[in-house]
Amino acid sequence: MPSHRLFVSQDTLDLWMTEGRVEVEGEVMTLLPDRQRFQLKTAVHFVEELAGGDPAELIGKVKDVEQLVEMGGEHVADSVIYGDSAYQVIEGFLGEPIWDEHATPPSGDAVPGDNVTALARFFLGRR
Repeated sequence: MPSHRLFVSQDTLDLWMTEGRVEVEGEVMTLLPDRQRFQLKTAVHFVEELAGGDPAELIGKVKDVEQLVEMGGEHVADSVIYGDSAYQVIEGFLGEPIWDEHATPPSGDAVPGDNVTALARFFLGRR
């Protein structure tokens, strides 16, 4: 089954909470008003390798903290040291959708149209 995950920076999550667009309880974020829930994990989004290269091909990728430990990366504030490279990262959360036990999660490569429409409205700020 495909995993339709999303990355939310800490700044964006703070803004959404202030605007009342999400609720966060423990490690679960709920988008309002559609009530789509996501299990959150602390993660980083790789944006730049400080020496100008990208030998590990991490720029543009998101890794949760467990993955960083497994790969031998060291995360401190807005940077990750991996091997001989230092990366600038954005701190945030990786959200994995939580499907209601009565709902059928998406299969194949497609997401049901209703979910896509609801997420599009949310990200565009339309309720």
